[in-house]
Amino acid sequence: MGLLDKVKQRFTASKYSRGTISTTNLPDHDPVSDFGGTRTTLPKFVQGGGGVFGALPKKTQRELQLDDFTLSTMSVEDLIDTLIDAHPDMSFAVWNFMRVGDSGYKIRVENLEDNETYEEGQIEINNLIKRLSQPNVEHFEVSRDFDKVVNQLMLSTIIRGACALELVLTPGYDDVAFIAPVDPATVDFKFENDRYVPYQDEETLSLDIPTFFYDGLDEMIDSPYGRSPILGAINAVIFQLQVLNDLKQVVHNQGYPRFDITILEEVLLKRMPIHIRNNEEKKQKWLNEKLQEIIDMYNNLDPDDSFVHYDSVEIGMAGGGQNGGAIIDPEKLMSVIDHQIMAGLKTLSTILGRRSTGNTESFAKMEIKLYIKGVEAIQKTVERLISRALTLALNIKGMQGVVYFKFNPIEIRTSMETAQFEQVHLLNCQFKRDQGWISQEEASMLAVGHGPVSDTPINNDTPRNSDGGEIRGATDEKTTDGTDVEAN
Repeated sequence: MGLLDKVKQRFTASKYSRGTISTTNLPDHDPVSDFGGTRTTLPKFVQGGGGVFGALPKKTQRELQLDDFTLSTMSVEDLIDTLIDAHPDMSFAVWNFMRVGDSGYKIRVENLEDNETYEEGQIEINNLIKRLSQPNVEHFEVSRDFDKVVNQLMLSTIIRGACALELVLTPGYDDVAFIAPVDPATVDFKFENDRYVPYQDEETLSLDIPTFFYDGLDEMIDSPYGRSPILGAINAVIFQLQVLNDLKQVVHNQGYPRFDITILEEVLLKRMPIHIRNNEEKKQKWLNEKLQEIIDMYNNLDPDDSFVHYDSVEIGMAGGGQNGGAIIDPEKLMSVIDHQIMAGLKTLSTILGRRSTGNTESFAKMEIKLYIKGVEAIQKTVERLISRALTLALNIKGMQGVVYFKFNPIEIRTSMETAQFEQVHLLNCQFKRDQGWISQEEASMLAVGHGPVSDTPINNDTPRNSDGGEIRGATDEKTTDGTDVEAN
């Protein structure tokens, strides 16, 4: 095979035809497209009749170079979408929310009658999640992985203050094909027949269907819309960008030393020809020409050239630390703006890396705990939405159960500290059961999150240290809240 044939084989279209991959890993339903078909909701880029047949929009460098005109013409949603990529503090805040919030999760399916685990339903939900991660063997398909959906719902709750999704059903409407996150900014609510009804596409597409779900963060009374935790930072961020733009111009104009050249007009007038000196128009023209001649001469000097000039010109220096001062101290102004941005982003100084704020270690720990409480509030919004959606997915399969989706506790301790606190927690669970305060089932749920493997304790000995003493976890004596241990 020649070189040209090898190149053609490598870069031309695949040699196998569609559907020729041999595998038993196929869904038991017809393929379901990303949009259309059994899906009702629309993506943002096609609403209003645009973008259906074109390339999807991507942020360009021009969009990230913000100015006053661009900021004033953007919608709030587009402004946030741009700032979380273009502004360092907003980008870092969203990054931290996402990384801290990605604590893993557990899914539990319970019977309707009691709190017992519904084994068949648990298997069905696990199979659904596993199926969503499988590749499409017939054509390209954007990943529908469940973890990716959870991540997108977290991001949506942070930047929109709400999360939404649609359970896209199979063509036979008897199973879930995939879970489609929906941008809450594209959803509007109307009050019809004494209830809220969601709409899309400029209120022309009704989403009054049982497979559409919407949940907001910290909703106001009588309002289904949520509130973004970072929305309050927009005004401070815009003001900061304006101040930085002004400082950029000041630094460019005053930050570096420049020549201050003084032309002695009296000396020039003495050297001016008499026939010009008596004509005001010619006099002004002659002075302007001499001025421009001197300007051109100094503009054309090389860095290592010496200054040689008549005594009609005096040379000094201006800017770059010379005499004079600013009316406003930029450092103090930026410090005030920074504090406003931190408050608006719900992200305190320790998280944003502001090491110069003079916080003590105990104060930094308290900041982190407050921050974690905020992340947990975002997680709970996602938990409510996914729990309802997976419960409906279970009901569609003809199973009557309730699905509980819950994030794992956020852990920032070291492995050693985690093990010590876990041991204290287990000892507390054992003590409550031995005192008759809770049952074996309840103790097991508190300790490991599932039912016991035995109706009675297999080994009821209390673990001890190598010296025979009781095991004690390291505690933070400077902390008085109860967030160190989830449940005692």
